[in-house]
Amino acid sequence: MLPLLILLAGAAASLYGAACGACHAAIVDSFARTGMGRSVSAPRGEAGLAADGVAWRDGVLTHQIGGIRKGMAFAIGSGNAAKSYVWRAGDSLFQSPLSWYRERARWDLSPGYEKDRKPDFYRPIEGECLACHTGSMRPVEGTQHRYAFQGTPEPIGCARCHGDSAAHEASPKRENIVNPARLPAVRRDSVCESCHLGGEARIPNPGRTFSDFKPGMRLEEVLSVYVSGDADRKVTGHVEQMASAACAKDAKLWCGSCHDPHREPPAAERAAYYRARCVQCHSGSAKHEAAEGGDCTGCHMQRALARDGGHTAFTDHRIRLRPSSAGSMPTGLLRPWRPSPYADRGLALAYLTVSEKENSLPALRQAAQRLNSLLAGKPDGAVLTAAGMLALRQNKAKQAVIWLEQALAEDPDSSRGESNLAAALLAAGETAKAAEHAKAVLRIEPLLEAPYAVLAAAEPLRAEEWRALYRKRAGR
Repeated sequence: MLPLLILLAGAAASLYGAACGACHAAIVDSFARTGMGRSVSAPRGEAGLAADGVAWRDGVLTHQIGGIRKGMAFAIGSGNAAKSYVWRAGDSLFQSPLSWYRERARWDLSPGYEKDRKPDFYRPIEGECLACHTGSMRPVEGTQHRYAFQGTPEPIGCARCHGDSAAHEASPKRENIVNPARLPAVRRDSVCESCHLGGEARIPNPGRTFSDFKPGMRLEEVLSVYVSGDADRKVTGHVEQMASAACAKDAKLWCGSCHDPHREPPAAERAAYYRARCVQCHSGSAKHEAAEGGDCTGCHMQRALARDGGHTAFTDHRIRLRPSSAGSMPTGLLRPWRPSPYADRGLALAYLTVSEKENSLPALRQAAQRLNSLLAGKPDGAVLTAAGMLALRQNKAKQAVIWLEQALAEDPDSSRGESNLAAALLAAGETAKAAEHAKAVLRIEPLLEAPYAVLAAAEPLRAEEWRALYRKRAGR
């Protein structure tokens, strides 16, 4: 183990910035060993644990499902709970349906594949995923899963919480670097919430992308998170859970009250480590401790199986007075985590997201009602796209074409916009135009499967030719 720790310490300057390590070497080295500091890695130790479909060949971890084998380019996740894997085709990234789960010490289906009857290797890795799990992703503009970096991306680094360090490097002062602990409560919490507040849907503001958030901003300057009544079992529900805790009755309690982002205590020290944080506020608990012991989190923050995220146990952040397995149930209604100037728009898009994810008819009705109101005003491209795709699901293809054409006009270089319009045109019987837009998608992203299906349907005499071309390019 010692050589690995030495390697991590030695690599820390290159991973997290030589300037940071020059003055904060101990912090940088310690952070490199945390879960965030190991958020991305080359496949290694877990590869030696045999399982059906998993092998280590010539220094490459390979996964096989349905007769197709792919070599993994890198792993996402620290391995504290799990690791998921990414394979590369040119500059396009795709997720493997197999993940490694540390607590169960076994390979199993990746998060999101649990209900997939025929899991495969062709689920694109989109920007929202890499925005939280990597330190730099550099997406190719207008694409859904193409990226400008080669090799393994950098893990989360100092800039994720402290912002751009250029001014601080030139003239180190407290005033020109972000320290989340010194920010006003909402801006402080937004740093953690930008990745750890998942909710039911995360909707960017008009003209914004997830990567636009920078430390020191309010989250709602970039996006709004929409939540329901079911934070109990979500992997990213910790923020929602903690908000319901009695300890969180004022703004003093935040993630940094208990978690040191630069250091993770060893397993043998965790009970004492977190107890020390509890007694900062609960100092009169000696009698309670004598009766119950010194492991505060063992009773008040028990671990339970999450309902998503690959079956892994996660800590209950509601800080219950007494241990309990009872939890809230989904209400079906969504609300913004904090007030947003785009709440009406966000709710419409959030309900549509939930309706697709959960196959929920009530959510679909909520989305349709709100989209109709928005279309009466001046809808932006995201609203037009949502309305068009909803119309397509309702077999109103001609209306879908109108809205999706307007959406594409706002963002003419978008492979997603071209692909959506191609599908609507095909459904409307305009096969020549559908083929034209499907070919436009392939000029931007030749490894997306949907446009090949459109072309096969639009040009039946060439259908097998298009299917064969996709199989060749995708390595099926």
